[in-house]
Amino acid sequence: MITSTELLRAACCNLGESFTTNPSVDVSYSDAATGAKQIKLLGLSGTYVQMLTENIPNFRGAAAPYSLGYVPGPWMQSIQVSKGTSSVKNGYEAIAGQINIEFKKPQAPNSVSANVFATDKERYEANADANIHLTKRLSTGLLLHYENETKTHDDNGDGFLDLPRVEQYNVQNRWAYMGDHYVFQAAIKALKEDRTSGQDPHAAMEPAEEGMAHDLYKIGIDTKRYEAFTKNAYIFDKEKSTNLALILSGSIHKQDAAFGNKFYNVDQKNAYASLMFETEFTKEHSISTGLSYNYDYYDQDYSLSNHSGHAPVKDKVKESVPGAYVQYTYNLNEKLVVMGGLRGDYSSLYHFFVTPRMHVKYNPNEIVNFRLSAGKGYRSTHPLAENNYLLASARKVVID
Repeated sequence: MITSTELLRAACCNLGESFTTNPSVDVSYSDAATGAKQIKLLGLSGTYVQMLTENIPNFRGAAAPYSLGYVPGPWMQSIQVSKGTSSVKNGYEAIAGQINIEFKKPQAPNSVSANVFATDKERYEANADANIHLTKRLSTGLLLHYENETKTHDDNGDGFLDLPRVEQYNVQNRWAYMGDHYVFQAAIKALKEDRTSGQDPHAAMEPAEEGMAHDLYKIGIDTKRYEAFTKNAYIFDKEKSTNLALILSGSIHKQDAAFGNKFYNVDQKNAYASLMFETEFTKEHSISTGLSYNYDYYDQDYSLSNHSGHAPVKDKVKESVPGAYVQYTYNLNEKLVVMGGLRGDYSSLYHFFVTPRMHVKYNPNEIVNFRLSAGKGYRSTHPLAENNYLLASARKVVID
């Protein structure tokens, strides 16, 4: 658990920079030209780490390479990191671990906050958030973010930008209704980001031969992303935590990316639904079971040639995955926790598969704890969407 107290230790401006003070998570640049970053857990790259927001799977596919910049630091309430194959409740994709981001909640006490950030490298940011209680049970909140890397940096004088120029607008509106038995949460989010890099047109370059002009190598990545989710829960028995919950979420991710003469344009749509039932038999024994459905659609248009004039390739991929799970937890006074889960899913592309997982945690005292986890994980690969930053190269790209 990374709380807001730890996040305040560094002037972290987004999710990727929030792990600076935490040794359990490694963040590295996948590519300096585009600014793509990735998280590493247990030595595996970020595509094997399941990203969650509010315990809902998020930032998949085309959003993965730049997703660490999509979550402003001042928006976050806390971050939970789980290493190894995690709970089956959130799906089958967590292989190296899970990272869940909790945003500031509208049902918290009324507050207004704002901050501005600037560096001598001419990077500027502004953040603001506010929440208000409309009634005793109904509240709403607004989160705003703007950032702009205004300066072109070429400290080594090679004519190429050392890091991309990024301008981002980000807004989120949240609602919450906290009843005695019925609880409702919802949010909508919109993001627009322009990312430019490549050769600096103002850099000193050798004069072109007579009658010839230089073609600058330019990188441009334009992203528009829209998200929405709702959480509905009905609590039957508060003492035994018996409840039935329905989660619905959807996202649209449109990205047009040019890398010199190469380009990769993608329109990704995702829909996710989860119906969960949980109850405690006793303080030591509890069970969770549920149904889930995930739908992915990729509409891709790309050219992988370094030479202009090649006909683009058009490709569409669709996958729907319904599934079901059951998970049992034994908790002995928070000292010994044993959690076993099993889920089965059917993919329209890869057919039926089973995901078993087991976790054991033992805390003999407050300083020492032992953890053991075993299980399986699966993920559908989308090589171009998840690794489009690799196109920022003069290398020839071959897909077998």
